[in-house]
Amino acid sequence: MDLHFSPEDEEFRARLHAWLEEHAGRLEDAAGVMKGAGAANIMDAIQMARDWQRTLWEAGYVGLSWPEKYGGQDASLTEQVIVTEELAAVSTPPLINTIGLTILGPTLIRHGTEQQRERFLPKILTAEELWCQGFSEPEAGSDLAALTTRAEIDGDDFVVNGQKVWTSLAPIADWCFLLVRSDPDAPKREGISYLLCDMKTPGLTVTPLRNAAGGIHFSEMFFRDVRIPRANLVGDLHGGWQIARTTLEHERSGLSSVLALEQNLARLRRTASNIALGDGRAIDDQAISRELAQLWIEVEGLRHLGYRTLSDQIAGRPPGATASVGKLFAAQLRQRITHLALKIEGPLAPVTKKSPHVVERGRWNAAYFDALGHSIGGGTSEIQRNTIAERVLGLPRSVQD
Repeated sequence: MDLHFSPEDEEFRARLHAWLEEHAGRLEDAAGVMKGAGAANIMDAIQMARDWQRTLWEAGYVGLSWPEKYGGQDASLTEQVIVTEELAAVSTPPLINTIGLTILGPTLIRHGTEQQRERFLPKILTAEELWCQGFSEPEAGSDLAALTTRAEIDGDDFVVNGQKVWTSLAPIADWCFLLVRSDPDAPKREGISYLLCDMKTPGLTVTPLRNAAGGIHFSEMFFRDVRIPRANLVGDLHGGWQIARTTLEHERSGLSSVLALEQNLARLRRTASNIALGDGRAIDDQAISRELAQLWIEVEGLRHLGYRTLSDQIAGRPPGATASVGKLFAAQLRQRITHLALKIEGPLAPVTKKSPHVVERGRWNAAYFDALGHSIGGGTSEIQRNTIAERVLGLPRSVQD
């Protein structure tokens, strides 16, 4: 494992830092629009996010490790990590097409046809087309291979019927990549196919879901005789399970979760500095400062685990079980950070943002509920523990297929 960036990488970091300083005004404007996005200006915020991603791409800071022929930079993974770190350090608006950039794009580069790469990859980079992921189902969440959404071949099309749930970005997405049961008689991991679906296809309905914190981040999708061209099959027919494993490895293998934790921890320190406790501030309380320090130590430990995963990727090795360790502990740390925030806020923690007494517009109340979902999304914590037990500790499988 190499924890050092090369002189060339540090020169790249300096150029990026200078570019970000040059565009600081635009960053502030974009962040302001997105933070204030309500029902009246949500479309403005979405367009601003699309424009911001395109600006980054035009500057050469999106899709760095992707092939140049598809709009990428043919750069190294370390340069991609540097971009992610520097953007997080100045709290830039998030890239709106993250699902396409971090999950689908790498999957198409590895498994897609040349026609699919040429058709979809450039528009992922520019945010011209936004993507969502259709994996989870009401009866197939933790056991993804138990999915029941059916796809039957009819001429040059798949006819899809079923339901997906917990789909991020579905109301604004242009396309969805999904898993379907294409051979109902095959063992559950051998009868699955991986399809790309235009969200404007007749028969596809999206219904937003409101979460416990009052936000709408997920949706249900209903497929009723939705026709998807066979040209939109990724990889082999019935070979979708192995492709899905690639997809989930890309979802779990980055350092983005560590950077998000660092940002949350920095916000929490600011919160603790602004809230009175006794005769001083919350951050001056010995027990609270000790908890903050412990969280910082563990987040930095997770960062170095991420560098280890990056070293594996650079060497051509898949993320493997190390990514499961990172996913598990990142979810736990996110919950502990938000739990400490509510403890610091005390009796005002449950006050909603409609109240004049609300603290920081109810940020930590919403973040607490959101953090609970990180133990489920992208593979539950129980699944990550099983993976670690089997592939790191060498324990026998807990469930036999």
